[in-house]
Amino acid sequence: MKKWMKTAAAALTVAGVLSVGSAAMAASAPQSVKMFINGVYQQDVLNVNGRTMVQLRAFNDPAKISYTYESATKTIIINNTAQKKTIRLKDGLKTADVNGKSIALDAPVTVQKGRTYVPARFVTETLGGTVAYNSTTKQVIVRTPTGVEQFETLKSGDLAKARELALNLTRLNNGIDVRPYGEGFTTVYTFPKGEALRFFWEYKGLLNYIEINVDGLAEMKWQKDTLGVNGEAGKEPMPFGESVYFSDHFMADLLSYGTIDSEGNRTEIDAITGYSKGIIVPIEGEVRTDTK
Repeated sequence: MKKWMKTAAAALTVAGVLSVGSAAMAASAPQSVKMFINGVYQQDVLNVNGRTMVQLRAFNDPAKISYTYESATKTIIINNTAQKKTIRLKDGLKTADVNGKSIALDAPVTVQKGRTYVPARFVTETLGGTVAYNSTTKQVIVRTPTGVEQFETLKSGDLAKARELALNLTRLNNGIDVRPYGEGFTTVYTFPKGEALRFFWEYKGLLNYIEINVDGLAEMKWQKDTLGVNGEAGKEPMPFGESVYFSDHFMADLLSYGTIDSEGNRTEIDAITGYSKGIIVPIEGEVRTDTK
């Protein structure tokens, strides 16, 4: 019992030191750029001496990276088993211990309100991720090692896998926010034939059009309440022409999918009950045409 209590206490300590913060923190630390980690907007970012500091726990990649906290020395320990790296960090230090070697940081490790921040470039480059700055949009694009692999799949990998990744990206509404008026529990996703980087998403009578941009971010471009109550916003895209659709009938635990011809006629290919592998399934004979 005592051993279990110690383990639980240690877990709570790590969660407290490395926890992802809320939007409230952003108000006390204004940021000049927007940061995205694996496509998710980070509200809790610091700017220390002109350096962008990312909350360490937001760089989350459980398949490759683990975090622990050594309370006796107040040290954060990061393990990357794939790269055989162990990193030790302490609040206030402008150096990090990487496999026993001292590495200089652009800005000191900073702990505020129980949250640990480190320079974005250091954590990505040291742990095997990537960081890039889009000067046009003033956005910092960060990816964990797994995020890098997923981005490559999204851009040029297997069509079905790329579509599944596209659906799971956090969607940026860019000020476009039309509310659904209808009812129901069925969601329909429609992709142009051979493509994964743009799609329609329809739920409760609200039709949404999403594009994946060059930075791998899912942007809402257009919305329309097809029931004619709440209007529309954004610019309506051109029709897709030949397409494929995937209908998630959530309450019935049913997935149906098929093709749409250039005239808008649908042909169902199959319907699967109890499907748990994702919304997207491969369409026989379909070849990807939008690789970048």
